[in-house]
Amino acid sequence: APPTLADAAGGSQAAGEARLEPKLTPGGVPNIGFVGEPPPYAPADPKAVHLLYPPFPQVPVLFQPGPSPQALYPPPAASSLYSGPPQLSLFSAPSGGGSTFPFPVVMEHRPRPKDYMMESVLVTLFCCLLTGLIAIVYSHETRAALSRGDLAQAEEASRKARSLVLFSLLFGVFVSTSWVIYVVVALYLP
Repeated sequence: APPTLADAAGGSQAAGEARLEPKLTPGGVPNIGFVGEPPPYAPADPKAVHLLYPPFPQVPVLFQPGPSPQALYPPPAASSLYSGPPQLSLFSAPSGGGSTFPFPVVMEHRPRPKDYMMESVLVTLFCCLLTGLIAIVYSHETRAALSRGDLAQAEEASRKARSLVLFSLLFGVFVSTSWVIYVVVALYLP
């Protein structure tokens, strides 16, 4: 075989050695990413992870003290926490002077909204299937909102469930009455 330029420059190579010249891409441009074959992939040794990635320094994080955040809801009045004699106020009235003391906020305790689950199931079975099923969904949503303490969402879902129960009931009564009238008219009138 005729001698090549690589043989003339570096001498002859042994059969097991890799050639160290850049590979040519199909367009004839040399690929300069690797000279020779790329190294084989070897995952990192798990025993040497602490050498590659040093541990995060465990220094205490100090925060500057600041004002405490305001509560979203005021705490309940102390008189509602126990069943003792009713108290008029926790603070004494201001005596003279221009400064006033804040009086405790009297919280209004609303009753828990009803979920209408039993009514929803009954109107689903006996009156109207479609709106009854939707009423069951809103009844379940009411129960879920009550269990997580979301009274606003529970009241809204309870109101929707009640409306659907009433609509289903009235629709069922209307259809039943219409059916009875139709049967009576069809059987007894010529």
